[in-house]
Amino acid sequence: MIKNLYLYLRFYFLKLFTSKYRIKGKCNCCGACCRNIVFMIEDNYVTNEEQFEKLKEFDKKYYHFEISGKSSRKEKNGQQVLLFRCKSLDENNRCRDYFFRSIYCREYPKVTDKIKLGGCETFDTCGYEIEIDKKFKEYLE
Repeated sequence: MIKNLYLYLRFYFLKLFTSKYRIKGKCNCCGACCRNIVFMIEDNYVTNEEQFEKLKEFDKKYYHFEISGKSSRKEKNGQQVLLFRCKSLDENNRCRDYFFRSIYCREYPKVTDKIKLGGCETFDTCGYEIEIDKKFKEYLE
């Protein structure tokens, strides 16, 4: 009972006193979000092919992606994070499978905790912009 009350209070506190984010703009069809994808497995970024194979075993949707390179970003263990490319992207940066695209694609750019920690940045060529509605400092005033 007390634990449930704590969880409810925590939920409403965070709902009221955390920064709100607004997504502005529209897609420029640059394809950057389809060519520079990172995936996570067990709270870590995928850094090797074995981890990617585990993801594909877990969920078949990962078969729609292929390894395209490595990011300049490094994981805690010093390994570089793998970048993935969607196999449905054509030469004009259009999705050949748009109607059946994955939920990952449909929700872009969804503001998640990882996006927040990364500074809420989108790609330079992207038409979307993530804007903080109210900064934490403003709650203190």
